[in-house]
Amino acid sequence: MTGCTTGRIFITGDKHGSFIPFFGLHEKGQMRDTDILIIAGDAGYVWNEDYIYKADTLQQLFPGTVVFIDGNHENHVLLAGMDIVRWNGGRAHKVSDRVYHLMRGEIYSVYGNNIFVFGGARSNDIDRRTEGQTWWKQEEPTLEEIGYGRKQLMENLHEIDYVITHETPLFAREFISRLKEIEYDYHLPEIFEDWYEIVSEGRRFQKWYFGHMHVDQLITPKLRALHNDILQIGEETPVRWA
Repeated sequence: MTGCTTGRIFITGDKHGSFIPFFGLHEKGQMRDTDILIIAGDAGYVWNEDYIYKADTLQQLFPGTVVFIDGNHENHVLLAGMDIVRWNGGRAHKVSDRVYHLMRGEIYSVYGNNIFVFGGARSNDIDRRTEGQTWWKQEEPTLEEIGYGRKQLMENLHEIDYVITHETPLFAREFISRLKEIEYDYHLPEIFEDWYEIVSEGRRFQKWYFGHMHVDQLITPKLRALHNDILQIGEETPVRWA
């Protein structure tokens, strides 16, 4: 896998439909049209039919491309109905000209970096949500999606530079004060812990980023939780435009 080596990749955590971080970037005027911003799930811009206007606003505020993996708080039915296109070598849903949803288990080659992504998680507030309006059962990956993701991971193990998920590997929760309950039949965190051990053996592997926990925290030198921070990928110091 190869890719163009020019341009910058930024990554941040859950935004839940907020434009506030983008106003800050826009006002600083230091973003470029070649920049790519990745949101590690719960982007929240595709929530109802107003997503068209929200995508337009994103494009007005950010001169580059905004891509996101899905979290548990997305309208998964709307996402699934969008056109599937190729974006930097992997399948993606095209939300608008410069906004894309990155699909579970895909690998994207972006500016010389191979990025494996896997969205989805189980909500712990389902009892306060309404199916088809504020909650969708497709939030949780299927066995088929998990199988596809593992296959991709194993076949490309030594080519992957970065991993981005919404859910966290299980062991990371021991270091995070904002705990979320894990139900007995929910196995994605332990699956990700297994994947973390596998990908850590990869020759090119640099770091795994995740959202979901609403904290900005370095768990290990190669595992990072993201929420408000905006990082240039591979860096640990949050971006602060003067």
